[in-house]
Amino acid sequence: MRTVNLFILCLSATLTAPALAGGVQIGRTRVIYDINKKEVELALINRDRELPWLVQSWVDTGDGKTRGPFIITPPLFRLDAQKEQSLRITWTGAPLAEDRESMLYLNVRTIPANEKGSEDKNVLRLIFKTRLKLFFRPAALAGTPAETCKNLSFSRSGNTLIVTNGGPYYSVFESLQLGATRLDNIELVAPKSQAQFALPTNTSGNNVSWRCVTDYGNASAAFSAALQAH
Repeated sequence: MRTVNLFILCLSATLTAPALAGGVQIGRTRVIYDINKKEVELALINRDRELPWLVQSWVDTGDGKTRGPFIITPPLFRLDAQKEQSLRITWTGAPLAEDRESMLYLNVRTIPANEKGSEDKNVLRLIFKTRLKLFFRPAALAGTPAETCKNLSFSRSGNTLIVTNGGPYYSVFESLQLGATRLDNIELVAPKSQAQFALPTNTSGNNVSWRCVTDYGNASAAFSAALQAH
C-alpha cells in the first residue's frame, strides 16, 4: 500500500507567548530588527523526544507573497529531536522608511518526519506555519515604543473609533476597552498615522483604557484617557 500524506496548514498570526509549532518551539513572539545590529537571531528548539522536523523560514511584506528585504540563514534545515538551532536574520540594505518603524512578517514552516514503520501506512501529516511580526527599527527614532503607546489619542465618530498614533513606533494592543466594552477586533495602529475601527453595537462610554505589547512580548503598563472631541 502506498503512503498517503494529507497536509493541513495551520496559520498562527499574533503571538502572546512562545509558540509551539508542532514539536518546534519558537523563542520569541516578535522580532525587533535594530538597524545598528548586523543581524538578529531567533532560537528554535525541537521539543519532540524522537522525531526530527524540517524547518523553512522567510520574510514577507505582509501580503503573504512579496518577499521582504531580509535573508534568513539557514532558510531550510533539519532540526533533530531535543536540539536547538538559531535563525540568523540579516537586512539586505534595500530601502525602508527612515523616520518610522516598518512592519514585515517572519514565516516559520515546520514539517515533522515520518515515524519509523509508517512507510506502508496511511499517514496524516501536519504542516505548521507560524507568522511573527518583524519590526525594522531605523536609527535615532524619537522617544520609545512605550511613550508612543502612552500618547495614543482616541476619538469617536458615530459608531467608529478613531485611533491616532503620532509617534514613530507601531502600537500593537494587548488590550483595549471603551467604557465597559472590550474591543478585541482592534489589533494595532501604524506609526504617524490614523486608523478607524467599527465599534460593536451599543458601545457606550467616554473613557478608553489600553495596554500595548512590548518588545519582549508582554503587556505594557496600563494607560487611560478620555475620548477627544472629533
